[in-house]
Amino acid sequence: MSEQIQHVRPHENTRAIPIGSLLLEDGPSVDRRAERLAEGTIHRVLAMRDHPGEAELARITNDLLTYCTVLANGLDTVPDGDLCTRGQAALVAWDQLRTDGPADGPLGTWSYPRHLAHCARDMMTAIREYRQNAASAARFIGRTVLPPVATDTP
Repeated sequence: MSEQIQHVRPHENTRAIPIGSLLLEDGPSVDRRAERLAEGTIHRVLAMRDHPGEAELARITNDLLTYCTVLANGLDTVPDGDLCTRGQAALVAWDQLRTDGPADGPLGTWSYPRHLAHCARDMMTAIREYRQNAASAARFIGRTVLPPVATDTP
């Protein structure tokens, strides 16, 4: 009988890197791609009408938990005065969803990803709104006495 060869992976050093502040900037295409993937998952979950099966539902829930964690980290880096009401409410909802988890009963595992998708959508909207406000504010020169002048005017 032949002996079974054991494959041993070398120890990998991994570090958690906070990317929340990167979500607020107009980052490279990798950030946009991740944002599009999250948005696609959110739309798919909100459009689901039939139960996809427990394994698929668990995978979707795991993806949404990851997206919500990253988006919440992004919203945490927004200054309190600049965070819109939708963003504040999404953070409160995220804390509640994370604390409570899925409800008991047959609809608990079905409704939990939908609540996570709503929360992730609101967080993503708040981040985009913050980006847009920051970009439009950066285009103007602030003058205390006179109205603002656009920098791209001749």
